[in-house]
Amino acid sequence: MNLELKTLLREALNKSEVKDEVIKVMNSSDLKVKIDKMVADKLKNNKQLEDKVEEITQDVVATIFKNLWQKKGFWQNG
Repeated sequence: MNLELKTLLREALNKSEVKDEVIKVMNSSDLKVKIDKMVADKLKNNKQLEDKVEEITQDVVATIFKNLWQKKGFWQNG
């Protein structure tokens, strides 16, 4: 049975046909829309991710203002 199945599969599809079909599916806009929707759904209600993004944003803003304050003598007129 296993040998028969392999033979049928080889007859039905060759390597280039499979490759062409995979490329066609990967380039389709339908796949991109599905992936975008799945990612958006996963990110939408993820409280842990929101907290992490907020923490990173606060750190970045604090670092920017700290650097500006420390270098104010360089860009400020005497």
